[in-house]
Amino acid sequence: MQVLKHGAEARLYRTTYLGMQAVVKQRQRKKYREKKLDDRIIRERMRAECGFLARAKKAGVRVPVVWKVSLGECSITEEFIGGKTLKEELLMGNPDAGNLCEEAGKTIARLHSHNLVHGDITTSNIILHNGALVFLDFGLGKSSSKKEDLAVDLLVFKKTFLATHYRIKNHWETIENAYAKAFGGGKSVLSHLKTVEARARYF
Repeated sequence: MQVLKHGAEARLYRTTYLGMQAVVKQRQRKKYREKKLDDRIIRERMRAECGFLARAKKAGVRVPVVWKVSLGECSITEEFIGGKTLKEELLMGNPDAGNLCEEAGKTIARLHSHNLVHGDITTSNIILHNGALVFLDFGLGKSSSKKEDLAVDLLVFKKTFLATHYRIKNHWETIENAYAKAFGGGKSVLSHLKTVEARARYF
């Protein structure tokens, strides 16, 4: 298997499954945790991630299809999504940047309107595949309808977006506008986002 990414929580491998291109996400064991506790935490997080993916798909968000789950090997085998990340597309100056950012805002709104908090939204976790945005890496995802959680989810994205794509920082407004239009509670969440930002500056 070809290593795609090695993170603190998991390793990603590219492989094949039943003749199809696939990705294996294998969660890393924590040696500092007692083994039974570590096994329980990993299994709970794997179940939560698979459940989140299923709910996101039902909400109309394009996500990878899960093909196999192995609790023993702490791994999830899912569909390989080909294409460049949104980060790459925007850094290369994709002329359709405005529409891509608008679509990102709409997709996040779709997640939030179904009480789904991604937990780690970045342009590196979104791939442009066959003209559509596919959201990846839901390992930190959770279910919540709290404005605080939804606003923090947006704040994570905002910070990385403005730091990475400062040349097109005006498109953050594009994302916010699309989010507000697509989600009934969007304006309220964006208002709370300002509160969270102001609070963060003093800590």
